[in-house]
Amino acid sequence: MKGKKKNRPEIKFEIYETTDKSIWKMFAKHHYLNNSHNNAARVFIAIINNEIAGFLSVFHFPHPKVKNLKKVHRLVILPDYQGAGFGIKFLNEIGKYYKQENYRYNITTSAPSLINALKKSNDWSCNFIGRQKINNKNTGNPISTRKTNSEKRITATFELK
Repeated sequence: MKGKKKNRPEIKFEIYETTDKSIWKMFAKHHYLNNSHNNAARVFIAIINNEIAGFLSVFHFPHPKVKNLKKVHRLVILPDYQGAGFGIKFLNEIGKYYKQENYRYNITTSAPSLINALKKSNDWSCNFIGRQKINNKNTGNPISTRKTNSEKRITATFELK
């Protein structure tokens, strides 16, 4: 049929949690932002056919009004495994775990392919899309000293339903 995507093959993968934060070095060069990683984040690795294929880290997001929020810190799928929908499946599996533990689970991204995939998914709701201004708390100026200023990129925040 014209315009219809071919069915993707079922991707079987295993997920492991690791305390070895140095595994991030393998994925850092493939992440679209900077190569830093928050050591407080929990790290999950996805294995396909006995090969490491994906990295996902999550941290507790302290917020005075929003309780029990877990936020995806980094999601990286190695190039050989990109484009097959595996990243969303990996993201969803970790999300199911947190939802069962009564946490809210969200991700903020400016990666166009991830934004498009999450917008199409019935499992996710979009809470924000656009350009975020980052204000310096001391002066109120829209200037940030952070290395990863997303002010110039379209950014979207999604929450698992």
